[in-house]
Amino acid sequence: MGLSELLDRLRELSKTAVVVVEGKRDKEALKKLGIENVITIAGKRLTDLADILEGTPQVIPLFDLDEHGERIHKKVVAILSSQGYILIDEFREKLKEYGVVYVEDLYEKVRGAKKPAGSG
Repeated sequence: MGLSELLDRLRELSKTAVVVVEGKRDKEALKKLGIENVITIAGKRLTDLADILEGTPQVIPLFDLDEHGERIHKKVVAILSSQGYILIDEFREKLKEYGVVYVEDLYEKVRGAKKPAGSG
């Protein structure tokens, strides 16, 4: 599965699932890519996440692939899975395969991949 197919799948799933990211720039990058239902954890207590997501059974945790993002990912997955949420957790590992470390860089990475040969 290529990066554009991966994003197509994320776009489709985001119509019914909530995508949870770290911050505002992550959310903006995903919105530019046509991904819906994105919320940030910035300024929120992780223990409040289950209440914030109430009524949304499927959640896509999409945190950065650095050390900080990994810690957040583990905490959020533990909290939400203990509350019975269905976690769609395939995207982070796939993004890592494409060299994406920061979600906020995803839009630029995709734009760069679409440049015609010989440009830039």
